[in-house]
Amino acid sequence: MDCSLSVVYVEKRLNIGDDKLKMGRLGILFFNGPYQAQSSETVVKLANAALDKGHGVHIFCYMDAVNAALENQKNVEGIFNIEEGFKEILEKGATVRLCNLCLLVRGTMKNCLKRECGDVKRAGTPDLAKIIEETDRLVVIC
Repeated sequence: MDCSLSVVYVEKRLNIGDDKLKMGRLGILFFNGPYQAQSSETVVKLANAALDKGHGVHIFCYMDAVNAALENQKNVEGIFNIEEGFKEILEKGATVRLCNLCLLVRGTMKNCLKRECGDVKRAGTPDLAKIIEETDRLVVIC
């Protein structure tokens, strides 16, 4: 999927053009677990495209999506590695919040990406509300 087209759409919705330098803030509410469909890869590619254009990106991983930010995922030839994708967008400045309760009930609390990777933290629904309030657009991927 070419996510640069999606970012252009978001930019148009934010009324950001070549004549305007205001950078937008994109929120992504993400539900799907990794490797079930292409949604994890879409989140990473959309975030990368937005970050490359100078936009802020704030991701809230909810339900099975918290498993996208687990450490020690195996590299398999021909399969997009979600952990590496999340590390890349974190290095570029994205913020990632992982639903604390979702991690707890899945038993993955201790296996999620560490803060050394970037701005990744366990969070709750008040943090999701803050992302919704502080971003210009919210994209829900499930």
